[in-house]
Amino acid sequence: MYCVKCGVRLQEGVKECPLCQTPVWNPEGPAAEKSYPDRLPGQYRQSDLPGAIALTVLCLVASLVTLIVCMKLYGELRWGGYVILGIALFYVVAALPRWFRHPLGEVFVPVDHGAAALYLLYICLKTGGHWYLSFALPVILSSCLLSTAMVCLLKYLKKGRCFIFGGFLLLLGGFTVLVEFFEHISFGTQMFRWSLYSLSCLAIAGIFLLLAGMIPTLRHVLEKNFFF
Repeated sequence: MYCVKCGVRLQEGVKECPLCQTPVWNPEGPAAEKSYPDRLPGQYRQSDLPGAIALTVLCLVASLVTLIVCMKLYGELRWGGYVILGIALFYVVAALPRWFRHPLGEVFVPVDHGAAALYLLYICLKTGGHWYLSFALPVILSSCLLSTAMVCLLKYLKKGRCFIFGGFLLLLGGFTVLVEFFEHISFGTQMFRWSLYSLSCLAIAGIFLLLAGMIPTLRHVLEKNFFF
C-alpha cells in the first residue's frame, strides 16, 4: 500500500502517511469506512496564494522601512542595500514558489542559486573584495548543478533511491573538497584543513547506501523505515 500523495510505501494499519501526513486511502477497507482522504493529493491543490500574498506584503514593508531609516539617518542607502537584497533573496526562496500550483524544483533550484549569486556579487562589489569570480561564483555554480541533478533524479526516477542518495552523498563529499580548493585559491588558506573529515563521513554513508541498494533485504529495511 502506498501514499496517494508522495508514493511512500506504507505499513499495514497506519491511518496517515508518516512522511506527508496525508490520510491513508485503502480501497480494500471495510465499506463502512471512508475510502478517500480528507485532503487532496498535491497535484490537485491550489497555489498557496494567502501565504504568497502575506510574504510579499511583509517583504515590501520590511524593505520600505529599511529604505526610510537609511535615508533619514544617512541620506543614502549604506547598509540598507544588504538588508533589502537579503529580503529579496528570502522572497525568491520562500515566497516565489507559493505563487505556483506546481512549483518545479528543477526550475526554482537554479533560480534560488542565481539570486544567491547576485546577492554575493553585490556584497563583493560593495566591500571591494576580489573573491567573487575565484570563490563565490564557482561554489554557487557547483552547488546549483549538484542540487538540480539531485532534484531531477528524485522526481523522474521512481526507483533506485538508495543509489541516488548514495551517489549524491559521494558527490557532496567531493563538493566539500572543491569548496576548500576554491577557498585555497582565493584566500591562500591551507588545503585539507576540514574537507577530508566531511569527505570521509559522506563517503562512508554514500558507500553504505550504494551497497544497500544491491542487497534486497537491507534495501527493503531502508525503504520501510526511512521512506527511500
